[in-house]
Amino acid sequence: MSDFNLLPWREQLRHSRIRSWQWGCVLSSVATVSMVYGLDQAWDGWLAEQHAQQQQAEQTMALWQGELKSDAEWQARTRLAQQVQHDWVQLRQQQTRAWQVMQQWLSVPPLGVQIERVMWRDQQCQVSGWALSAGHWQNWQTALAVAGFSPHTEQSPWAEAQWRQADELSVKQHPFQLTLTLPALLAKP
Repeated sequence: MSDFNLLPWREQLRHSRIRSWQWGCVLSSVATVSMVYGLDQAWDGWLAEQHAQQQQAEQTMALWQGELKSDAEWQARTRLAQQVQHDWVQLRQQQTRAWQVMQQWLSVPPLGVQIERVMWRDQQCQVSGWALSAGHWQNWQTALAVAGFSPHTEQSPWAEAQWRQADELSVKQHPFQLTLTLPALLAKP
């Protein structure tokens, strides 16, 4: 008796729902497969475009690398940069020596001597200024010699006293120029 159905409309409703569910499954499967296929085609197109751009960028980079290696201006700039690096090392050494010389120079107070100009060139200091007397000038040279500087007195012109305005006072002073050789420890890099 199980095959006997007293309500055939229920059976028809069940079959129609099963058919609609089957059609829904078929349509969703078709839609999913279509969407996956479309995305795959779009992804392949985008990937091919990216590969083409990457290949073009690599070719451009290879071309530029070849131009950089053969370009005379680039080579000249490279040499110039290396020269600047070399000169920078020498400049730093010279600056260090200048500070050492200045520290040693400042350890000798110029009593009775007014220094107007100091120029450091070729491991020598050329000093010009004014001294109150020959004794002040000689004492200062002696103190410099004790500090390690070698004054060249034979090359140092000494002039007669002149009147000059110093610190709002009129003072009679002797102009001088003195050449000093740097101490041996400071002269070598």
